[in-house]
Amino acid sequence: MNIPSILQEFQDKMHTAFPALYAEADEYERIGISLCLIPIIQSDLLDNMIKQEFGSEGDFPLAGGVRGAQHRGILPTGETWMYCCCGNDTERRIQFIQSIPQYLSHPSALLNIEAALPGEPFLSGRLAFSSYFRKRYQEHSLVYEQRFSNLSLGGFISTSLTLNDLVLTAPVKRSIEEIRHWQYFREHAASNLPFSKRLKQGLKVIFFGKSGTGKTQTATIVAQELGRPIYRIDLSQIVSKYIGETEKNLSKIFEAAEHKSWVLFFDEGDALFGKRTSVNSSNDRYANQEVAYLLQRIEDYPGIIIISTNMKENIDPAFLRRFQILAEFPMPDKHQRGNIWKKLLSELPGAIAPLSAEEWEEITKTELSGGSITNIVHFALLKAHYLQTVVDFSIIREGIIRELRKENRLTSL
Repeated sequence: MNIPSILQEFQDKMHTAFPALYAEADEYERIGISLCLIPIIQSDLLDNMIKQEFGSEGDFPLAGGVRGAQHRGILPTGETWMYCCCGNDTERRIQFIQSIPQYLSHPSALLNIEAALPGEPFLSGRLAFSSYFRKRYQEHSLVYEQRFSNLSLGGFISTSLTLNDLVLTAPVKRSIEEIRHWQYFREHAASNLPFSKRLKQGLKVIFFGKSGTGKTQTATIVAQELGRPIYRIDLSQIVSKYIGETEKNLSKIFEAAEHKSWVLFFDEGDALFGKRTSVNSSNDRYANQEVAYLLQRIEDYPGIIIISTNMKENIDPAFLRRFQILAEFPMPDKHQRGNIWKKLLSELPGAIAPLSAEEWEEITKTELSGGSITNIVHFALLKAHYLQTVVDFSIIREGIIRELRKENRLTSL
């Protein structure tokens, strides 16, 4: 090992103070973990190490490192890691580069090298903790990862609901199980099977069905069950009329998410994943280029991508072929509507008047989505609270009429 004395002293202190972070690491990985801790603990240490090794004047690419946009110190790269492990020994550097895949590609890898800029050596990417390492030590303050609140092309979503709070069909439940199986396989078995080289890196899922049938809620809950942040793409911010801007915006999203185990959620994705058209103008050509670029990025994304759409038929067939799971969220039938009503009204103990069999029949016969029923119960609860009374059939009926009017579907109610 060629570990500089300043780094060795820092590593000894970190290993003593936080032994759990080094428990699974070998010698190379311990150096990499220490380098990742430096910007957090002592931001000037890499600058001081380089001055001690090379002197205070000049630029020293042998040691690697990059400057951040806000962080004033040097951030370690794969090149910094290689220098601290191998020094200037060419033979050892070659061995290090050849051993890199075993450190980075395994599901339980502790470290990650972020994507380098196009045309630059991959070791010039920033060295960081892997998603496995962050998940394993997510409660540790030193491994805390600030979310990209300044990435204005979407936002993280969450919910306090669980899958037990939803009324889902058997096919949708089977699709959710498939997502769980993929996650378990990726974490525990993927790299150990001969067939793994034929498997695609990530998982691509389409949830399709009418509005209000639970697509977004299901995607959010599934991501939370898997312990992964889910990032909803704001298509109004992504799609641009200017040539090349849509691709640039997509690139920002994928580069931010690629090594952080985010679930990427494209709501109403048919607007972005639409069918390619015949080329009759330059606009058609550039629109088709956007689709081709998106195809390539989703193909390469190693995590989970979920697209929700109201109109599956509008999605380009080339996209559909690349998706492993397609789950339909149908409008609930009368029995399912009854279950939804029961779940929601059962959460109002003491605040709802008993319903007769005739009133229950009147409520459940109206064709409504789960989202619409939720809106009705919310309306009824607010009105009853304002009137200082309980939720009864007349208030629920008013809520149903109000919802149908919104949808231009007034019936005999």
